[in-house]
Amino acid sequence: MARNKHRWSALAGCLAMLLGMCSSTWAATPGSHYNYGVEGVLGATAPPPGWHYRMYNLWYNPNEYKDNSGNTVPGNFDLNVFASVQRLIHVTDIKILGADFLYDFVVPLIDQEFTFGPVSDSHSFTVGDIEIEPFGLAWHRPRWDAIVALAVIIPTGHFEGNEPASPGLGYWSGRLTLGGTYYFDDQKTWSASVLTRTLIHSEQEDTNVTPGSEFVAEYAVGKEFMVNNTWMFRPGLTGASYWQISDDSEDNLAYGIIADHRKQAHAIGAEINVFYLPLLFQVNLRYLQEYGVENGPEEARFIATLTKSF
Repeated sequence: MARNKHRWSALAGCLAMLLGMCSSTWAATPGSHYNYGVEGVLGATAPPPGWHYRMYNLWYNPNEYKDNSGNTVPGNFDLNVFASVQRLIHVTDIKILGADFLYDFVVPLIDQEFTFGPVSDSHSFTVGDIEIEPFGLAWHRPRWDAIVALAVIIPTGHFEGNEPASPGLGYWSGRLTLGGTYYFDDQKTWSASVLTRTLIHSEQEDTNVTPGSEFVAEYAVGKEFMVNNTWMFRPGLTGASYWQISDDSEDNLAYGIIADHRKQAHAIGAEINVFYLPLLFQVNLRYLQEYGVENGPEEARFIATLTKSF
């Protein structure tokens, strides 16, 4: 699927509420219902009408945690995450305002281990917080594409405030998606895309804190190469940025939450997409290096995405 909008959500919160036991002055509300950097080239372009299945696989193993000033927090911090996120998308033949109407479902499966000093926790491969995106519109024009969508993330994953590796986050989220792609040539081989997400949240279980709203931007430039009627390749440069744009609702020192300690993170990297045209099957490999992190872990991340269109 060369025109690949698709998002994932719900890589579970990676940082422990137990950080409050280790330090009561440097932790923001951990985790996010959107793991930035999972979309790259053509991330704001939806596929054509039909059914599309996507499996996102992410490996992430940071051993540094950054504080509110972006400095490394001392201690034996280690987080080991593998997430396999299943997504089913239906782009319909229904037209609204000249756009294709679409909807999709996301089910994340998460395996993670957390260690910080004497504190450790792990959860084996299990279901995280499920996403339902009931409304999306995708436009396709000769030189540009655009998308808008609304989603809700449901706290179906297990969450306990004293379990750092909980696969769920313990709160509901609503998400607005806006994005666009511009093509530099008539054949649409050169592209630049920007995809944004804005998330708002309900109150979290156990902590009784409402996490601050979040904004994510993912951007990329890519070039498609048709090898023959069977194979197509698309390398690209990609990046992503994440900001918490409002404070948490209140402090909760028992869980290490400081309301005005906002999270932010950035990443840059490269990807390669391989499309086997006869089967409408794609493989996308992406490597991103994080930088400029505040109130969160920092490390490289690797993402392998498989896509089958029907």
